[in-house]
Amino acid sequence: MPSEGRTLPDPLRVVIAGGGVAALEALAALGAVVPCRVTPVLITKTINFRYRPLLLGEPFGHGAPRAYPLDGIAADHGAELIADDVVEVMPDMHAVRTAGDALVPYDVLIVATGARAYPAFQDGIAFDRETSPEDFDEALADLGAGLAPHVAIVVPDGVTWTLPAYQLALQIAAWGRSHHASASVVTLLTPERKPLEAFGETVSLEVADLLEAERIVVRTGVHPDVVTATALRAGGRWLGADRIVALPLLQGPRLLGLPHDAHGFLDTTNIPDVHVAGDAGCATAIKQGGLAAQQADAVVARIARRCGAPAPAHDPEPMVLRGILDTRSGPRFLRAALDDPDATSTFSPEPLWWPPTAVATRRLAPYLAGLEVTARV
Repeated sequence: MPSEGRTLPDPLRVVIAGGGVAALEALAALGAVVPCRVTPVLITKTINFRYRPLLLGEPFGHGAPRAYPLDGIAADHGAELIADDVVEVMPDMHAVRTAGDALVPYDVLIVATGARAYPAFQDGIAFDRETSPEDFDEALADLGAGLAPHVAIVVPDGVTWTLPAYQLALQIAAWGRSHHASASVVTLLTPERKPLEAFGETVSLEVADLLEAERIVVRTGVHPDVVTATALRAGGRWLGADRIVALPLLQGPRLLGLPHDAHGFLDTTNIPDVHVAGDAGCATAIKQGGLAAQQADAVVARIARRCGAPAPAHDPEPMVLRGILDTRSGPRFLRAALDDPDATSTFSPEPLWWPPTAVATRRLAPYLAGLEVTARV
């Protein structure tokens, strides 16, 4: 967190490392909360921002996510864009070093570089649309052709955002039903004690009923180990499947100059004027875009207080987990406060936030919705 004893310049040079949800939510929040007191700088080698939740539906013909050019987003928010990657933080110098060996000074740094996905198992298919989409596409084609009627969806130990597995199970079940209704079988295996456990009791019960109605076999409380492309162990039993699809694991960025845990996730608690927001940090176990955006908003609120700008006296609380499941009957909106999920567990066919996007954010989602409206005019 920033050192309270250090006098900050006005305007404040705020460097944001990253180009994902947390980084762009922080950029939008700076413009909304302290528009005249900061000079924002965005450092990312990524050319476009892609709305990754839509990648879940892409192989099923639901459309590809739109790419939003980051140079336009930076310009709209008055930010300098540096097309590079941050590889080292130098807290004593208040600067970062980029992959291009440039030194970029900062007054306050927000590290929002996200995390890197990697396969949990040597065998089977890792569902990663950004780096290896062809493996899943081939499995889906085999399912459609009747060559692979039984598909197992695996949530490995260490995966904390499990909703994509449930969405995949629903979409694969619908795909199989449309091609070979009597033959297709989908099994979902997860270490969770109950379906979508993080969302609390009400959501778990509703999702369990939904999966049963779709004839999806669910095995909770198991720790799957994929042994071959068509066999796994779970709960002391062997299970065979024609195709096994597993969610990937995440690894933190391990930036030089910053403390990190065994998995590379960063802890900037004792680093003056450096904050971490989103999947790059170790502060929250669940790695999900909506939570990343809430962390970014909390960071900007702290920066605003340092600048003397109006801001809440305390960081926003509690953090709220939100998600959408697309079903045959339409979308289902899920919500729960992380500090008491059972008491706040909500499952609704009506939107519980606005705009009703898969990643709920205070400022980024309305901004992107505005871009969509402008593009249609």
